[in-house]
Amino acid sequence: MANDEMLVFKDVMSPSLRQMNKTFYSNKEIFFHELINNASNALDKIQFERNTHKNISDDRLIRIVPHKANKTLSIIDFGIGLTKEDLAYNFGVGFYSAFLVAHKVIVTSKRNDHDQYIWESQPGAFFIVTKDINAQQPSRGTNITLFLNDNQLDYLEESTIKNLIIKYCQHISHHIYLWNENNKDYWQLINIWFHDQERDNTLLPQRHMNHLPDDLVPSILSKLPLKSLKRFGCVRRSWTLLFENSHFMNLIRNNFIRNHYTYYEDACLVLNLTLVHHRYNSSLFLSSGERFQNMEKLSWPSQIPEDFGQLYILGSSSIHGIFCLHAHYNQQPAILWNPAINEFKVIPPSPFDYVADFMEILIVYHGFGYDCVRDDYKVIRKVVYAEKTDDDDKLSHDILTVGCVWEMYSLRNNSWTNLQFGVGIPSSSDIKNKFYLEGMCHWWGSEDDFIENLISFDLINNVWIMTPPPLDIPMDAYDNFEMYLVNRELFLLNGSIALMSNYARTTTFYISILIEVGKKETWTKLFVFGPIPYITFPIGIRNMGNILFQTDDGDLAWFDSSTHILQKLGVNVHGRFCQLVFYKESLIRIERINS
Repeated sequence: MANDEMLVFKDVMSPSLRQMNKTFYSNKEIFFHELINNASNALDKIQFERNTHKNISDDRLIRIVPHKANKTLSIIDFGIGLTKEDLAYNFGVGFYSAFLVAHKVIVTSKRNDHDQYIWESQPGAFFIVTKDINAQQPSRGTNITLFLNDNQLDYLEESTIKNLIIKYCQHISHHIYLWNENNKDYWQLINIWFHDQERDNTLLPQRHMNHLPDDLVPSILSKLPLKSLKRFGCVRRSWTLLFENSHFMNLIRNNFIRNHYTYYEDACLVLNLTLVHHRYNSSLFLSSGERFQNMEKLSWPSQIPEDFGQLYILGSSSIHGIFCLHAHYNQQPAILWNPAINEFKVIPPSPFDYVADFMEILIVYHGFGYDCVRDDYKVIRKVVYAEKTDDDDKLSHDILTVGCVWEMYSLRNNSWTNLQFGVGIPSSSDIKNKFYLEGMCHWWGSEDDFIENLISFDLINNVWIMTPPPLDIPMDAYDNFEMYLVNRELFLLNGSIALMSNYARTTTFYISILIEVGKKETWTKLFVFGPIPYITFPIGIRNMGNILFQTDDGDLAWFDSSTHILQKLGVNVHGRFCQLVFYKESLIRIERINS
């Protein structure tokens, strides 16, 4: 074999393997969910290519091959396939979950019009990629073979595999076949959710079920994730029109609300209450129960000086049990804090914090998130420079803005970095409307001319992404409609980016879900409810579509987006700023990363 047909990558798997072993991969069976999802995505991609290239074969199925004698489990798809470059550089963290149960993994893959290559893991966290000179040249597809650890052989049992299919794969729309050593001539179709139970146990050839009756399609499609559902709109025109069908949209809404988002497991809610005009009064409460009946007051870190000012939590949740605390606009440093172990770190100043006496600095914090590739926690902020001038005639103090800079703090490096290409990026002066999701910090940014956009910053690749808002409010429903009178609230709803809009001085709300950042056309309006009497503004959202509002008299109230019932909680926050965040306890030490 020629040298240029072999690629050796030493120690490149270590960051992904470290990330894999963090808490969200503590459940080993998650590997099955990740690998089947990858296979399904590969089949989705070939479906779209087939719409424009009719010569592509239509073998859209997944095969599972448990081989007890070899202690191997293979997952085979006939999807888009992987090129040599894909094998070398484009595996995500989900793929590496295979090493939760296997000591060795081999991937054989081929894309149309490309050679077939083999990816093989090696001891010591490195792998090799070689050209398969013995390939029989299938048209396309990927075969992932896991060499299971001796204590993980239960994943070769038929009953275990079927249970995992039921538990994790009900959203998969492609056929999944299981091979059996006792009957090697047939493949058992094991995911026929939409047929009679007696058919579930029938041994079926691969060609079975090439056509789905039209009356079954809405029920099946409604169970798909919104991202997959939007993609399938390209397959048939009638499927796109389903979004205009009220019955189908009700199915979508109900399935979305019932969707299980793993972050909510073992998470509790934290209320941060701050007296609006009282500089030194911010109170933090750990709450549980449907009505906040159990309220435990938390003590802020004792090291925080009394003159720090009002304290706020950056984002809508802790990250691995760590909060980022900050003051608003002033030059007090941000703080990283893990309440479970009472560990506390003051983020150092940056060179941009020091200016001449005639200048003033305004600091606005925008994001706190986690870079899984570098195992690093990062903070995003905007520093605004202003010139102080005195106007004796008006007896006022004017501040003239002269420039700004965006910065990112790295806990691992314990330093700030100037973010290039940040000029013109809209910022947010709001404490709310900011959160972290899957490697990105998001906030609702606005400019002086009332132009608003969702701003997303990719912490791994240092890339800005801007998404315009949806046209979610019917303009003809309001007299003399003006866009600047639309109120927007950005939330994380069941693991998805959600935007809630209402027109000024009205209490009818419109909630849209974003399928893909950077693509305005992927906003999907899911909920419209109201008018809701006696409420003023939303505070936050928890799981199952419950929205926390403040009422006219200062009480907190949950609104159920499924039943449209408003339930007052008996907790009055009149005269206080209220912030709702999720907290999930963790023993991860801040100093571990910093050192």
